[in-house]
Amino acid sequence: MKTNDNEFYVGYLPKAPDGLARFVKPMVTGLIAMALVVSLALVFAQHPFPRSNFEFGTDRTYRGLVVNRPYPELRASDGQYLLVLPGKHGAKTFADSFNGFAVEMRGSRIERGGHTMIEILPESARRLGQTPAQYIPHVEPLGEVTLTGEIVDSKCFLGVMNPGNGKTHRDCAARCISGGIPPAFIAKDARGVSAFMLLSGPNGEPLHREVLDYVAEPVRIRGSLIRSGGTLVLRADPKQFERSGE
Repeated sequence: MKTNDNEFYVGYLPKAPDGLARFVKPMVTGLIAMALVVSLALVFAQHPFPRSNFEFGTDRTYRGLVVNRPYPELRASDGQYLLVLPGKHGAKTFADSFNGFAVEMRGSRIERGGHTMIEILPESARRLGQTPAQYIPHVEPLGEVTLTGEIVDSKCFLGVMNPGNGKTHRDCAARCISGGIPPAFIAKDARGVSAFMLLSGPNGEPLHREVLDYVAEPVRIRGSLIRSGGTLVLRADPKQFERSGE
């Protein structure tokens, strides 16, 4: 589209010359349309967030047996729950005090993919008996494995943050794990289905700062996989972790 070379527009004038206006309007309209198309493409290209839930501000009552190894858990009649405190704090001190006892407590539910955690209100806990139970956890060895995946903090990954993994979440995950939140290992099988497993030391001891150098990076871990109740636990030595190029 041609414009009159003699036309000149000054910004404070109320109207541009006709020839110049006929040239500028289609260009502006096209640029706006292009921006809308690009915006929509970026929106639909985003991966959907995983289905997870954190019942922040909603407390329920839970009853069960407190177990403190490798990480604090509540073994209840309706399931198995990891235990954490509010914020970036693990529940080790709480679990050590109640280990082996049947307890009633209140807390907020965090869940994703069939795995559940409770952010407990420690002041609400009370023992339901005076003597600890004779509890022997059922541990099923699943064999030696070599898996590639990502180390995450279990609290954010299960629902407090969404997404709760990846490099953008690395600093948060490192602070959570340093504060006692159980580290978890997320690996995919040949079908691309993710598996969630707690990460412990080779003898079932808890891990925290030992894994920080590998958080939110592709890492290859060799270890023994066990099933403790309904939870998978990968026992491995952090000194043998390897960064993966995958």
